[in-house]
Amino acid sequence: MSKPLPVDCSKLVLPDLVIIASETELVIRKSPKFSPGGFLQSLLSSVATGQGSLNQIASELKDRTHAAMARQSMHDRFTTKSTAFLMAVLCDLMEQRFKPAGTALVGTGILRIVVEDASGLSFPKANAEDFPAHGNHHGKTAGVKIDLAYDLLSQTIISHSLEAATTQDKTIGKEVIVAIGPGDLVLRDMGYFSLSEFGEIELRGAWWLTRLPLTTGVLLENGKPLETRLNSRKQDILDLKISVGEVAKKCRLIAVRADEKVARSRRDERRKKAKQAGKKPCRMGLIRDGWHLMLTNLKKEEMKIFQLVAIYRARWAVEIQFRAWKQALNLDGALNRKSNEHHMQGLVLAGMIAHQLGMKIAGVLMGQVGRARLSYERLYDILGLAFIKLKDFADLTNFSPDLRHISRGKNATQSPIESAILALD
Repeated sequence: MSKPLPVDCSKLVLPDLVIIASETELVIRKSPKFSPGGFLQSLLSSVATGQGSLNQIASELKDRTHAAMARQSMHDRFTTKSTAFLMAVLCDLMEQRFKPAGTALVGTGILRIVVEDASGLSFPKANAEDFPAHGNHHGKTAGVKIDLAYDLLSQTIISHSLEAATTQDKTIGKEVIVAIGPGDLVLRDMGYFSLSEFGEIELRGAWWLTRLPLTTGVLLENGKPLETRLNSRKQDILDLKISVGEVAKKCRLIAVRADEKVARSRRDERRKKAKQAGKKPCRMGLIRDGWHLMLTNLKKEEMKIFQLVAIYRARWAVEIQFRAWKQALNLDGALNRKSNEHHMQGLVLAGMIAHQLGMKIAGVLMGQVGRARLSYERLYDILGLAFIKLKDFADLTNFSPDLRHISRGKNATQSPIESAILALD
């Protein structure tokens, strides 16, 4: 029986850290105690182990340069220049592109499926002055929010930004709209729901697909509330022309009846929360809990119901990747400290760079492993160990995990991304 060969990452293109360090003035003159590659690799190792203190980063750097640096010297390295260096590395990784998997989209008119999600990271409240978050009844809190937008089909990252923890998702979502063009399909979760933004997407010649928030009113063509139809109709699937919100925006609503267990669980949770608040459960909410509700500007002749459902299911891929990234790294441990603004930003940016590298490596390996078989959870776990073990950042091009260790099991269900592509094929 032949042994599976390791997969090949030799085609992975990495940023030129020496040039970036020179341009951002992180390095003005060479020192045996400091190198841009060793600095970045030490940060990647720190966020993987959760050991992110200045002493620990200096110790990590010593393992790579073989020259000791004092804690104060490491503290002095974290300035606007270190932040600029890490931001430039992140931007360089984002500018590189993978080969699009557009062959499955022939005849559909859809060129990209753009999806966006955000993940919050908490800091100790002592950092609240530099990184304010929404306070609670115990006082100030601290944290940041990481936002990711990318094309599900080609795995191309469109934007990856570090935002204030107090910034709403729908505010961040406005920045992504400028990258939308004809032929794009934008998937939006309820946190990014904005009728005005949907209008802007349409003006750009693109389509949008979103879940329906409970607080958003919907009227049927006859002027009656949506709930009258949901409450009386016996069919399990509805495809309706409706108007949404106070602006009465015209669009298409897809309603798929939820499984009895799902509906019961939603309603039990709604009743429980209402009881805790001393209120009665919202009748409109109880009715909607029995359905999966989506809105879109795609017409019936452009996209069938089963395709829309499969595509929106693919949005889970973002959450899968964020979860895999967080599990593989120990950002909570690394960030669990009070330090200067640029040290904390450096750790967060190192985490974002690790995420970019994971996505890029996934794109390289996908052609060898297969899109449906690649397991992000397994890949990120192995990559996290690599960040700890690698002595030089450039050695990532030699990253060669066993195919069996990054593949989904033979009996695993179809990946969300694969289901979306098959729906369009």
